[in-house]
Amino acid sequence: MKSVFGCVLLMLAACSPQEAAKTTTTRQVQLETFTLSYLPGDMPVETPLLLQLDSGNNQVLAVTGTIRGKTMYMGEIPLRFELKQQQWQAELMLGACTEPRMQWQLELEVTYQNGDKITLQDSFYSRWPD
Repeated sequence: MKSVFGCVLLMLAACSPQEAAKTTTTRQVQLETFTLSYLPGDMPVETPLLLQLDSGNNQVLAVTGTIRGKTMYMGEIPLRFELKQQQWQAELMLGACTEPRMQWQLELEVTYQNGDKITLQDSFYSRWPD
């Protein structure tokens, strides 16, 4: 009995690093002069997610945005970005859809200190968690 329990513990310990690696993947997208990172990159639904926008310069005053479902109407998710460690970051959670894989549309508005604004767009897919 003890050897069976030990084997189960060993198998669970062996699987843990793979699971951690799966949930910490990052998807990066280049949008004009910005790098947008999705964490985790496979965007599981009903899971805390993080978006990071690296502007490469300190002239950005504010970043706002929204996410809308493309595959299916899911309302609009507002994004509130904060400047943390020289990156603009927003936390979010995507709702589950009847589709195991759903396409979303991200739209960001970047405001510079001089008042100029630009819009950045990207589309991505979410998935059901394992």
